[in-house]
Amino acid sequence: MKRTHQRKMAKTKTPEIGDMIEHTCTLNGKFEGKVVQLLSMQFIYETKEGWHRHCMFREDWKKLND
Repeated sequence: MKRTHQRKMAKTKTPEIGDMIEHTCTLNGKFEGKVVQLLSMQFIYETKEGWHRHCMFREDWKKLND
């Protein structure tokens, strides 16, 4: 039997260091912060309270300073 469709990997978007982002976490709610580090599959951002949080590129996030 032949497969008629293939699964395509979603294109991941990446922020740049210094970008302000909003991250919506399904468990903990929404957070805003400034991107401070980029890793291979995720980035680290710092909230205005000084907490460092991580977000996977494929998670629900958006740039605030477009």
